[in-house]
Amino acid sequence: MEIKLHANATTTPRIRRYLQESTRSDRELSAELGISVTTVRRWRKREQVSDNHTTPKVIHKALRQDQVVLINALRECLAVPLDDLLQLVNDGLGISVSRATLNRYLKPVAKERQGGMQRGIKALKAGRRPTHLVLHHLPLSLHMDDGGEQHLLWAREPVSGWCYARLYAGISPQLTSRWARDVMAACPADIQSAETIGLELSSAALGIALQHAPAPQRAVQVTVPLGEIIPRLNDEPVNQLLERICGFYNLGKAQKKLGDKTPQAFLDALRHND
Repeated sequence: MEIKLHANATTTPRIRRYLQESTRSDRELSAELGISVTTVRRWRKREQVSDNHTTPKVIHKALRQDQVVLINALRECLAVPLDDLLQLVNDGLGISVSRATLNRYLKPVAKERQGGMQRGIKALKAGRRPTHLVLHHLPLSLHMDDGGEQHLLWAREPVSGWCYARLYAGISPQLTSRWARDVMAACPADIQSAETIGLELSSAALGIALQHAPAPQRAVQVTVPLGEIIPRLNDEPVNQLLERICGFYNLGKAQKKLGDKTPQAFLDALRHND
């Protein structure tokens, strides 16, 4: 039988068993075998003669691939620092992960995209104003436990990062127009125009200039219940969770890039000054 010993081992299983069964003193055994007293005492205290396993006793939970995709999409959308993203993932989504593990799963942000991500005070200095919204429609094909076909509508004001999101079981021009009006009413900025991605909206109905972009080619497929990806959904409805996440981001933490203000406070201050 092949015996694998630690590279620095000074004893064999036969010597270790001899140490455990001997009635001689530690010092006598040390002198007899030419090993240290510490080694004698170590093996006399153990019951086995094999080396201890070197695998970690605490194994950090690995993220599912769909959780990795979700977290990276959230990071891309909100552009938050690592510590804020960690709080959002742990407390908001209910995904238990350490800071180091989360950082390991984050994909690098492309340099060409970083150049176009100026926000807050830097965006204001560059001449940009928070008067524009980006409105998204993302079709979802969910597990039947989550209702099958669903529609995620979410909005973002690019200068502050302010966001608003809801999930609907069906989609219609009336619903999207009502949702867009709700977004404009909730947003503290003076919105003058919007870009719609996958949405058909009327400029006349909203009273702002609109620029349309085509919808995604197909719905995002999710083959497992959402509760397996986002544990928090096992405790609260999806739209309640979306409201809470948006509230955390819009109102929860001040951001240095926004002059130590939250997105909501940043937009409120600009509108008041204007």
